[in-house]
Amino acid sequence: MYKDDYIFPTIMYSASFWMHDLTDATEIILSIDEIEKFNNNLKSIIPSLYDLANEGDTIASKPLIDLIQSYKLFTKDMFDSNGKLIPTDYFEEIIRNTNLDKINDYTTIEYGISIKKTSVRSFPIESPIFSSLEHSKINNFDRFQETSCFPFEPVLILHKSLDKKWYFVKNYNYFGWVKSNDIALAKNKKQISNYSKSKEFLMVIAKETTLTINEKDSTPITIKCGMGTKLFLLNHNQSNMMDNYVIKYPTSDISGNLIFKNATIDNTEDIINGNLPYTRYNIINQALKFIDTPYDWGDKFSGKDCSSFILTIYKCFGLLLPRNAEQQENSFANKKNSIKFKKNNSLKNRYSLMDKLKPGASLFLEGHVMMYLGKYKNTHYMIHSFSGYSIKNGSNYETRSALQVAISTIDLISTSGTPFIQKFTSAVNYQ
Repeated sequence: MYKDDYIFPTIMYSASFWMHDLTDATEIILSIDEIEKFNNNLKSIIPSLYDLANEGDTIASKPLIDLIQSYKLFTKDMFDSNGKLIPTDYFEEIIRNTNLDKINDYTTIEYGISIKKTSVRSFPIESPIFSSLEHSKINNFDRFQETSCFPFEPVLILHKSLDKKWYFVKNYNYFGWVKSNDIALAKNKKQISNYSKSKEFLMVIAKETTLTINEKDSTPITIKCGMGTKLFLLNHNQSNMMDNYVIKYPTSDISGNLIFKNATIDNTEDIINGNLPYTRYNIINQALKFIDTPYDWGDKFSGKDCSSFILTIYKCFGLLLPRNAEQQENSFANKKNSIKFKKNNSLKNRYSLMDKLKPGASLFLEGHVMMYLGKYKNTHYMIHSFSGYSIKNGSNYETRSALQVAISTIDLISTSGTPFIQKFTSAVNYQ
């Protein structure tokens, strides 16, 4: 983003700044029980969210094939990372590797846990694909990238690729292909359910951290974890809480099977015991940790796209949101905690609706989600992960790249030449 276009006072990068007019900044928005109710309600209305405990043991061939084939290959020209046109036979090989011919009438579901952050792909192939020569140069708009799976998350394994290098899985809010080497294969559902449902856990609250895991009589290993990662915490009486935590973490044996090991990790400010208290101050404080983080389609590298930026923040509080912006918005359509912007709303009316919002609300327009920060000197501000915007240059608009998480006004001009506020469709407080 061109810093000269939008220069804000340093104080704006502090959560305290956005709390100055609030009397409830540190009040709990939802209790632990209310958050559980919130999550259960979402699972009942969003098909892509699943509850491990309520999943069946098998899946029939038609819904499985339909799920795999819900990802469509492109009919337009696509390019590889070198800017070369992708040939037709390349796509034929990808389809062959989906191994649909080997799907039985009923497939027994297997279970596993991710042992590191791993990409969730549309198809079982690691090589990126781009919709334009420009995107192939930027390298963070890989159209086969869907999302990422956090470390230590349970997955349902529904199918395997022909080359055995990929599993087609569901994690708590998405489905797609992941590398089989990144998943430890469990003996049964109970083995991962007991781990994932533990009430004693640690939560990573840093934007990203590298945890050093110390096993007894073994060389320490490091695992990179992003905000929202959970780790199983052993009983407090087994931990020296002043210096380190004793955890149980999942890994795989030489055959790829799930095993659990006890280890210690340092007690640092990057992790806390349990979920972060769900307050407005904490929402904004977590969001501001991502300032200048690169925009990253599907979280392939170390950045964030717009909707993963939002869901990662809320994951710290135990709220499990859908993956995509459209689902995050539609889950709360017409609810008392949402505001609708109508197409014929005047600009004055839109500003009046904005005045009703509190910091932390999600703002939506078609294909994009942002977080509302608050109002300062009669101007409303938001923070979001976005790819581009425009500035007025005479009678024309000049498009510029952002490709990062940044603060902007709601009057920021989009790449289409329309101010963001005039494109807002709704705002939602998650409660």
